[in-house]
Amino acid sequence: MKNKPHVDSKKKDILQAAMRLFATKGVDGISVKEIGDAAGVTDAAIYKHFKNKDAVALEAFTQYCADYTALIDGYVRQEGPVLERFRQLITEVLHLHDEDPYGLLLISQNHEIFIEAGSSEDYRQPLDALIDLIDQGIMRGELPDQDSRLTAVLVIGAITRLAVSSMQGELPELLVPYTGETVHRLASMLGQGATNMGQKRAE
Repeated sequence: MKNKPHVDSKKKDILQAAMRLFATKGVDGISVKEIGDAAGVTDAAIYKHFKNKDAVALEAFTQYCADYTALIDGYVRQEGPVLERFRQLITEVLHLHDEDPYGLLLISQNHEIFIEAGSSEDYRQPLDALIDLIDQGIMRGELPDQDSRLTAVLVIGAITRLAVSSMQGELPELLVPYTGETVHRLASMLGQGATNMGQKRAE
């Protein structure tokens, strides 16, 4: 029993180090030894918890996906106008990025093991949750009729690209200062831009 916290701690250290490396250098660009060096553990310690490097990457990926899926599902379950919940969601995602950019960076990657995991019918991912939120707005008449999957793909693609651009120096390290403009532009993908235009003409 006394050894369990130590074991859990080591696994957590391995995952955190791997997340940073995979997110910034890709799965194929990292070795088990590099993960061990970054985590301060031996190769044997890694293999004690994971079958191989791909298993480490898959757990890191699924962990972040589950966290972001749960976040979006929380907004799906909330009451209130869909667009307002969407704005709050994007604001929270940008804050989360500035606290820990590696999640969005990892989700943005298209490694084959991530694609395989996401293609499972039993695996719910952020895209599925965002589609539900958009569909909710369409069904309530708050959003114009549209291909909710296409819109969700565009939104998630834009957000993950922000994270990549931040890492590459195309944008500042912190994205929160861009919250207002980002929220406005992403909301327009849902049809908010057309709604605003109609309101302005009516005025």
